[in-house]
Amino acid sequence: MSRRVSVHHFVANLTTRQYGPHPTSDLLGVDYTHEVPADTEFPRTLAKMDLFTRFYARNAKPTDFLVRVWWLGSPRRRRGEMIGQFGPFAVPFLSTEAVRDHVFRVSNLQLRGVGRHAVKLVRAVRTWQGDKLLIVAQTHFLVER
Repeated sequence: MSRRVSVHHFVANLTTRQYGPHPTSDLLGVDYTHEVPADTEFPRTLAKMDLFTRFYARNAKPTDFLVRVWWLGSPRRRRGEMIGQFGPFAVPFLSTEAVRDHVFRVSNLQLRGVGRHAVKLVRAVRTWQGDKLLIVAQTHFLVER
């Protein structure tokens, strides 16, 4: 990850409201567990999930990010199964700002089953070996019946 940008908060929640001159953020529905009814059939669509992110930046330039969601409870794969990729999301960093709050909105995520899920914020970095995806931040949530 670039020395110019670091993530200090990466929180999955149902709704984020931002207001005021700073801006102030209300994170509504922050919960590690997403409960579904006992008779739920999968795949099941999660209509919306916000990912509140607080960046600390030093002379950062605008950057594109991807959000990837992995189902870690997949019976098919030991290391998990990627069930969604969203973006790219452009974050317009200004060289004069030290802190930037940004909300990444994930829509219509297809949950494939119960168990732990990882949400990863990644960005592409150019190296002499080609483009490489770096995990910038990560959070988890659990789907239970």
